[in-house]
Amino acid sequence: MALPKIISIYQALTTKEQEFFADFVRSPYNNKRKKILMLFDIIENAFKTGASGSWDKAAAHTLIFGNSKQDELQINNLLSDLYKLLEKYLAWKQFEKHQDRKDVLVIENLMETAITENAGKIIRKKSQQGEGTDVVSNFLFYQLADQYYFQLSRKGDNTHLIKSQEALDIYYLSNQLKIWCELMNRSNILALQYDNIKFNRFIQFLENNLSDYAHYPTVSIYYPILLWLKDPDSDEWYEGFREKLFLHIGEFPENEAKDIVAYVQNYCVKRINQGRNEFLKEWFEIAQFMLPLNLLNDNKYISEWTYKNIITVGVRLHAFEWTENFIHGYYTKLAPEQRDNAYQYNLAVYYYEKQDFDKAMQLLNRVHFTDPNYYLDAKSILLKIFYDHQEFEALLSLKDTVKIYLLRDKQLSKSQRALYKNLFNNTIKLYKLRINKGFVNAEKWGKLFTALRQEVDSTTILANKQWLQLKIAEITDMR
Repeated sequence: MALPKIISIYQALTTKEQEFFADFVRSPYNNKRKKILMLFDIIENAFKTGASGSWDKAAAHTLIFGNSKQDELQINNLLSDLYKLLEKYLAWKQFEKHQDRKDVLVIENLMETAITENAGKIIRKKSQQGEGTDVVSNFLFYQLADQYYFQLSRKGDNTHLIKSQEALDIYYLSNQLKIWCELMNRSNILALQYDNIKFNRFIQFLENNLSDYAHYPTVSIYYPILLWLKDPDSDEWYEGFREKLFLHIGEFPENEAKDIVAYVQNYCVKRINQGRNEFLKEWFEIAQFMLPLNLLNDNKYISEWTYKNIITVGVRLHAFEWTENFIHGYYTKLAPEQRDNAYQYNLAVYYYEKQDFDKAMQLLNRVHFTDPNYYLDAKSILLKIFYDHQEFEALLSLKDTVKIYLLRDKQLSKSQRALYKNLFNNTIKLYKLRINKGFVNAEKWGKLFTALRQEVDSTTILANKQWLQLKIAEITDMR
């Protein structure tokens, strides 16, 4: 039986949020109904963080209403009312994050109740502090400030009214830029259509007036991203962008900041996939900057794939000390159900890159292969170890095992199958050429080797391509 939505959402809250919500429900200002308190006590005791409780509607009804006749509507109404309190709490929690909006509402209320002197004090204080990052609040503030000063003296000026107009312009431009970035992104990925005439009209207006708006964080961040999405092959937009990103990213709401970081990381990943290895360092430094800001988190946890990507790049750059600290330090920031698998696998990757193959193999044996990505990446590490140790029988056995897996696993896409099929087949070909060099006809061997090298270089769907190219280069250098 599905849990009531109040319980499902309550369970998803962090321990601290559950505590805050408990205080919220028990505050007489928010709730004076004893039966709602009794219902909340039942839910709190059964479903708070770490508890494995169960929901029994009939038992809850008896505890709250006594031995009276069971009336499902009564308990449903209580659940609904408690859910409304939760909605109110969630709205309040969001409201608490926005000091600028709170100030505006306080000023508005003071002016409505004719306590204009106190409203004026807040207006003067905010004017001295400068603009906030919330452009809507800026617009509303300047509107109220103009109203306040104009009421004081009909001889006032238009300063605040003009500023409200500027804030409205920034609000329009900022949101248009965000929307156009998303439309362009969907067009690039999903081939969804957009109105090209409207886009060109907007871009022309923005470029004609860029000198007036380029210093605003939203414009300075989103405009370059839009240029990239419009022309994905261009790198010009990125010149000086990282400095702007690091300077302004803290001024954006967390979810929006995460979207911005995702755009930039996607750009770096595309360049890395094109063989532009200088972007490994770029991506790595951006990740290092964003980690303590929690901008790489997926809700309250860091995803196992972000964890894996950071470690993969870290070891490729030979940043071993930092990467080892990250592996251990961020272990507890992974979701509990993913934690052990991700930790064992990525620690194995670390030891493999450190050339400690025994430890790497021991750790790989502890990984539970519930996900095809872990399975295939782990087998790829074993493939590389067997190749370097010239364990031909183990190589062939591993190839056959993976071949069967690729045929049977229905979760894999066609491109995923091709990635690993090409890796294993080409590695076996290379190994045979390696051990046969000097023992077969040199001309025939040279033709086979050249054909393999050309195949590897031209194949785009190939896992661990750089490793394979490195091993080909090693054979080329053999005397």
